[in-house]
Order: sequence, then C-alpha cells, then structure tokens
Amino acid sequence: MSRDAETDDSGDVRSRDGGGLDRRPHPPGDASVRLGIDVGGTSIKGSIVDVEAGRLTRHVLVEPTPPTATPGDVAAATRRIAAAMQWTGPVGIALPGMISGSSLRHAPNLCASWEQADALSWLRAPNGGNAVLINDADAVGLAELVYGGAGLDDSGLTIVLTFGTGIGSALLHNGSLISDSELGGLSGVAGRFEEVASGRVISTEALTPVEWAGRAQPFFDELQAILNPSRWVVGGGLSDDFERFLSKLELSRPISVARGGMHAGIVGAAVACGTGLGAGNSSSP
Repeated sequence: MSRDAETDDSGDVRSRDGGGLDRRPHPPGDASVRLGIDVGGTSIKGSIVDVEAGRLTRHVLVEPTPPTATPGDVAAATRRIAAAMQWTGPVGIALPGMISGSSLRHAPNLCASWEQADALSWLRAPNGGNAVLINDADAVGLAELVYGGAGLDDSGLTIVLTFGTGIGSALLHNGSLISDSELGGLSGVAGRFEEVASGRVISTEALTPVEWAGRAQPFFDELQAILNPSRWVVGGGLSDDFERFLSKLELSRPISVARGGMHAGIVGAAVACGTGLGAGNSSSP
C-alpha cells in the first residue's frame, strides 16, 4: 500500500497549473467541495477539495501518524483535522491497507488491531455520519481517472504506483478502476519491491537516483512483462522528485506524475466520497 514519504508538506499548496489556493468561504451544503484525508504510515494529511475542478482549496493540514497507529488514534487525528477546517460535511478517507468489510487488511505500517472486526467503525465523519473509505493508492488512481486523462484512455492498462513509506498500486483499465492491487508486494532477488525501493528507503538509505533506479528497474521490467501497461503514473512523495528519479529508468512506455502530485490521495479520497467507489456506509459501519 502507499504510505506518505517523510515530507513536511503543511505549507501553501498550489495547483499544478500554477494557480493559488481558493480562499473564498464555501457556503453550507456546497456539494462541489468535500474534505479529503489521506492516512499514511508517517503522516495524516487533509484538505478541502473542489471536486468539480479537482484541486485543493485550503492549506494541507498535517498530523504525524501516532506511533501506536490504532484506529482510535487515527480517528482522533482525522477529527482534529476536520475541526481545524471547521468542516462538518462529507468526508473521504484514504487508508494504507485493503478495506475488507469492517476491517483493514495488509496495513503493515499501522497497528495490527485494524484487522479486528469493526475496526473501521472508529472512522465516522465528524457530523455522526459514516465517512467513505478507500485504499490510498486507489484514491490516487481515482483522481487520475477523473482528472488526469486516464478516464479518456481506452487503449489499455495504466499502472499507478505510489512511493511513500511503502509502495502502493492502482490499475486503470479502459477507463475503469480495478481496486485492491498489491504490486508493492512483488518479490525479487533483493526482496519485496516496497522494501528496497520505497520513498522511505530512499530517505533512510540516502539512495541516489541511479542507486534507486538500479533497485526499481527489475520490478518495472517484471510488471511490464506480466501486465503490458500502455502507461505508467507515479504518485506519493516521489512525485516531487519525479524527473530526478524516474529519468534514470529505462521504460518502453510513457511515465508521468499523478495529477495532484503528492496530494492526489487527498483529492481521490474526496472524490470517492461522492462516487460510491469507496467503501461507504453499508460496508464500513
């Protein structure tokens, strides 16, 4: 799963087209804006998103992910972000694991208690309604599908890889999101993909772009051979160093940064809140 890289991104966020933040107050009940929250192994980030334009309208608020990272800890952090935003409307939450009923599986950077029944019941929206939950890499893929042009691409498969504390993935096929892929768990001679080439590994081992590419190239080659994508998209913390790192790879298909960059998960979480593509009220009590 995708986990955010250790980057303090609590400063002013600007859209990729160069526009600044929209500081106008949103009227109550404005359906064009929603709160998106992206939970990572390192940090929990949130902002209000204009879902018509696919852009943030506020600074990104960041809370460090608590060391214990229990459902209660994360729920409290998301509520603090919502309160700081003075937000009581719809909430979308992107989670670094596979949502299965009322539990979260395959979330190694969070507490094991997430796998218990009803663990997701902690993540209720501040107004008492249920938040809509989505896997964090799928949230990036959803944002790319809606705003990044992948929704118009009917020529095959787009592989979205998010590099942060781990490596998450989303598959976009002929304009549809195929959820719950786990490509970061692919294993090679050196170990699992996310154990040797994630954003966290780049940081902790001070990898140069050439060193990172040497580790990542075999995994890209394997995915190319198995899935034959027509396009690659990269998100997570690595999107900030996109040219420096990705230019060292040798790929036969085009590769680009996710629309929204390292904040694409926030945007996708907000979009999921209104599309029914996340795990909503019926499956996440």
